Amino acid sequence: MTESIGPTTGPVQVAASLHNLIREHIVTIDSERQLPPDLVEALRDSGLMHMNLPRSLGGEEIDPVTSARAVEEVSFADGSTGWCVMLAAQAATFAGFMPHDAALDVWANRGIAAGVARPIGRAVKTETPEPGYRVTGPWPFASGSSHADWFGTESIVYDGDEPLLDDQGEPVIESLFVPRAAVTLFDTWDTLGLRGTASNDFAVDDLFTPLTHRVRLGEPPIDPWPVYRAPGLVYINHASHALGIARAAIESAKETAANKNAWGNQQKIRDLGSFHLAVAEAVALVESSRQYLYAVTEELWQAVQRSDETPQLRARIRLAGSHAAKSSVRAVDSMHAALGTSSVFSSHPLDRQFRDIHTAAAHVMIGPLVFEAAGRVEVGLEADFPFF
Repeated sequence: MTESIGPTTGPVQVAASLHNLIREHIVTIDSERQLPPDLVEALRDSGLMHMNLPRSLGGEEIDPVTSARAVEEVSFADGSTGWCVMLAAQAATFAGFMPHDAALDVWANRGIAAGVARPIGRAVKTETPEPGYRVTGPWPFASGSSHADWFGTESIVYDGDEPLLDDQGEPVIESLFVPRAAVTLFDTWDTLGLRGTASNDFAVDDLFTPLTHRVRLGEPPIDPWPVYRAPGLVYINHASHALGIARAAIESAKETAANKNAWGNQQKIRDLGSFHLAVAEAVALVESSRQYLYAVTEELWQAVQRSDETPQLRARIRLAGSHAAKSSVRAVDSMHAALGTSSVFSSHPLDRQFRDIHTAAAHVMIGPLVFEAAGRVEVGLEADFPFF
């Protein structure tokens, strides 16, 4: 029976309890390029995919540090599974910006949404059969597409043939949630890493979507939970995901080094000074960035609850997240290199961890643009990047 979040079982404990089940499916996850149904149901029942859902909708409302640590713990077992948990929990954040009944449509009975943060769709305003939109477009990278019940279609809003503009003269962008039955999926996710995330392309064609099922970026949340006022508290999970993979890579390297002789002699790799150096540096990279990430996250969380956060503190949490991801890549690369040819075989865990961390690090939410935006804030400018 799957453990679930409750009064005596916290999210991190629940995540750790799933390690064996996740690892039983690792070969299938990679080969089938999606999570198997029984694992999806275990994750759905665990509550981990709904950590950011309002309690009024049956969610958990887990504080952001604990939520991030839970994502880290799942990712320690497998990067693809951790990614799917992270993205489902992130998408559930949108429930705080939707009317209760509409959010209930999407997330009732542990529903899972796949969100896409790319405004390339077209949403034309309509009054027929009720106020809403006719939505059209293809979107890429719908992580969890194999098991999602709803899809977020980020789109530019049109009033007739012209884009609707906001008060600053910029196009209005909204994320419109559509049911799985209305979506056409395309099998496009054939990648280096994170193979099991089923981050496929999808499309809808002239689909009516009611006004109630939209979220407009920049609008204040409807639900009062403070997390919804600071989106950066949710997006740090990209960093905790990377930290989980890096921790796993260090353990994989240590286990192999204890049992494998070094080239040309009878010494174990574990006994080599060069391996000691690589491990020490990898641990320092992971643990220092991990401590910084969770410390600044807790600082912002406390400030948001008091309503006295600053732009610099909001930027620091994004900076800490990108720094943790970059440090995690360096740690995994170090462990991969330290094992030599052992880690190049697809049967070795470090092969998967190496592929997963490099694929995860390509995501825009932890990439170079975040460093640039954080630097802009440090010198007194606007971030000019989403979710700061």
